[in-house]
Amino acid sequence: MIAKTSIGRSFKGCCSYNMQKVEEGKGQVLLSQGVRDYETRAMVADFTRQAMLNPELSRSVWHTAISFDPKDEARLRQDPALMKVVATDYLKGMGLDQTQYVVIQHQDTDHTHFHIVANRVANDGHTVSDGHNYHRSQALLREIEQKHRLTLLAEANQRQRLERVPETDRQRVEMRNEVRQCVQQATNSKELQSLLADRNISLIVNRGQDGQARGLSFSRSSPSPEGEPITVAFKGSKLHKDLSLQQIQQQVQQNAQKQALERSKQEELAKSQKQQKTPQIEENHLKRSRGHRL
Repeated sequence: MIAKTSIGRSFKGCCSYNMQKVEEGKGQVLLSQGVRDYETRAMVADFTRQAMLNPELSRSVWHTAISFDPKDEARLRQDPALMKVVATDYLKGMGLDQTQYVVIQHQDTDHTHFHIVANRVANDGHTVSDGHNYHRSQALLREIEQKHRLTLLAEANQRQRLERVPETDRQRVEMRNEVRQCVQQATNSKELQSLLADRNISLIVNRGQDGQARGLSFSRSSPSPEGEPITVAFKGSKLHKDLSLQQIQQQVQQNAQKQALERSKQEELAKSQKQQKTPQIEENHLKRSRGHRL
């Protein structure tokens, strides 16, 4: 994903530009908070009224446009709610969830994208910081890509650098990068197959005559210009030394152990917090009981 953020002064200009697409039938409001999202004039009035809580802040308009990688188009069509989830994560990560905002998807281009218009004057009057917003935004987008299994920006850049590489070699490099990313996230074989399936990659277990697993292969089918399916397949060990059967099993096991350890720590923390609260509750109950007897 790619995000472009600008900080401005005019809610009227920013809202009018974004809402015009909605009025023309080339966009839709996905999310909103604290503003009337059905009419531009009312929306501007709501933003402006809250901005007056901090009149010394002249640049109170936050505007971010976020575009998805073309490889994620199929996911977005299959799961329309995904865009709202991504927008919600971004708003929270950038500290915009405690202020007014509207999220608008524009449908006037080939690539899927949405716009966020937010008030830098929060609901309680404090200023939402725009410091280092580019670096914070980039780091947050990478986290969101990982969390929702979206195409990493590094993969998109890698794909651009491979445009002149022979087709088979290019597909091999792309598949290697995608499989490695899935292996880093999976905690069991079923989850690994699911992560791969999201990227249209099939996992094939190669077995010997005795039925024992000997290795893994990965394949992907895509339509040719004539509409006929073309399948490419590579052995895991040929994609990368880390993608042999043994290496993948070890990595998935490590992921599962790490996840179990983190879950255990969270449970211990929750238990500790509960124990700290219990004595106070019992003490308060005892005081009330004594008062009742008196």
